[in-house]
Amino acid sequence: MKNPTPLPLIGLCFAVLLTAEPASPQPTESAPAVDLRPLWTAGQASRYEFWNRFEQTIEQRLGDRSTTVTNVIEVEGEVTWTVDRVNPDGSSRCTMTLDWMTFASTPSEGEGTTADSRRSATADNKPMHELLTAMAGVPLKIDIAPDGHVVRVAGITQMKAKTSAPDFVPSELDFEETASDLASLAHAPPPRGDAGVETGRTWKADFTWDHELGTMDHDWRYTLDAVEDLSGLPVAVVTGTAKLKLNPDLSDAPPDAPPLNIRLLDGEATTRVLFDLTRHEAVGRHSTATERVRVTVSLPNGSKFERTMTDNSVGQVLRIEEN
Repeated sequence: MKNPTPLPLIGLCFAVLLTAEPASPQPTESAPAVDLRPLWTAGQASRYEFWNRFEQTIEQRLGDRSTTVTNVIEVEGEVTWTVDRVNPDGSSRCTMTLDWMTFASTPSEGEGTTADSRRSATADNKPMHELLTAMAGVPLKIDIAPDGHVVRVAGITQMKAKTSAPDFVPSELDFEETASDLASLAHAPPPRGDAGVETGRTWKADFTWDHELGTMDHDWRYTLDAVEDLSGLPVAVVTGTAKLKLNPDLSDAPPDAPPLNIRLLDGEATTRVLFDLTRHEAVGRHSTATERVRVTVSLPNGSKFERTMTDNSVGQVLRIEEN
């Protein structure tokens, strides 16, 4: 059944806590120690709403000539997370279903486009509409380790079968990244004895995700900042910062291509998670990321072509229903 607490009010409280400037952790002897692992029950289900904003600025330079263009993309929707079974070792098999999604692109030049999986295709972006409808409603099976990290994703072949452009469907690794930012705290530290995890404790976690130019390593450092009471709900506040490292993939470059250099000039990410200590699942997340990548091509005439991409993204996930 639905949470009896008015969802708009709870959502507003979560949003305020998620975006507030984090205070320095103040561990005390009386601070409660908690377990941040996914101690779930089979049949446990939650529904989340998500919103992501991605802004990319591309600067291109060849000799004295230069151009700059910017594009803003917003994606929002709802997703259902269900625990199918819990294994004796604490690992679990879950189902993640993207219920619906919308897409909006606003370039600095030209016309913007939109798509909505709940509506008929619009003339301005039929390929994106086809992709969204192919992904919506397909149950993906997610294997979760005892410490909350995603082990495996299965089911994207069903998405590919629903579209005429299956190569546009995100990879299993992309959906691993999506699932990692939903219900669980990936790589949650084990309790120390029976005491649990104390306020102020830090731990590290590493991820490697897909990137348009190869893969990106995320070196995270998390901190349990506090345990708060939100309208009677015990919530752990966890913050994290990450340094990024780009691993360029030049395997598709032609053998006679001019020398190409790809460098990550800047890369960092932050997150703030509110973790429900009664259901052992996240109730809200607020994440940001900044990347600045420069691609330099050395041309045969001795000149150089530079393309610098600056990406700024912000995302929020809020639990809106649980049973």
